[in-house]
Amino acid sequence: MKKLQIIFISVAILMIAVVSASAQHSHSARDEHNMFYVNDPVNRNTVTFKSTAPLEDIVGTSNNITGYLVFDPENPKNGGHGELTVPVKSLNTGIPTRDEHLAAKDWMNAEKYPNIVLKIDELKSIREISSNSSSTTYDVTATGEVIIKGKSKRIEFPARITYLVESEKTNARMPGDLLAARAEFDVSLADFGITGPAGMDIIGTKVGETITIEASMVASNSSELALNPAGK
Repeated sequence: MKKLQIIFISVAILMIAVVSASAQHSHSARDEHNMFYVNDPVNRNTVTFKSTAPLEDIVGTSNNITGYLVFDPENPKNGGHGELTVPVKSLNTGIPTRDEHLAAKDWMNAEKYPNIVLKIDELKSIREISSNSSSTTYDVTATGEVIIKGKSKRIEFPARITYLVESEKTNARMPGDLLAARAEFDVSLADFGITGPAGMDIIGTKVGETITIEASMVASNSSELALNPAGK
């Protein structure tokens, strides 16, 4: 009797393992099929940051965005996720000296923390706003975390995404089906321990305490543009 119980338990464990492995494989395959790579060969994707302060307004940009977005256009209600990376040293404010200061230790400390990262955990509140035979546009709410200077902050923000079926027109931009995404959100410098040079009180006078970040990008599900098949 005891031996029979052991056999039953072993079979149950084996079945659970098989089901779990099957589900994991299915999820991985689904993600791979709906993986859109943010890797424009000619760097047309853009992140813009805006600082508004009494003594100075600053606008900076970067066209060096890499990463991936996972979204199933056939089942949009399933949501999505992704990860985007922007190197600190790619930020361009139009003044080289200011860019050097921005990357320095008392600001972004690019040597120790070279990248700004946005991890998107979930796309929710998905609402279709327009559709035709070649594209569908949705308003969504994205949740995740921003990582700057080694510190992480949870964030939730509205975004708009458009899925475009591959065509002669889309191929002029990139091969494959495309996913265009646009979003805007604010970050507080204090949340990431960014204070500027000690004793100079620059934040709040020359640099805004809150920075507005705008992102506009187009990603492709073509494997030709994959930086890494796993999307990481």
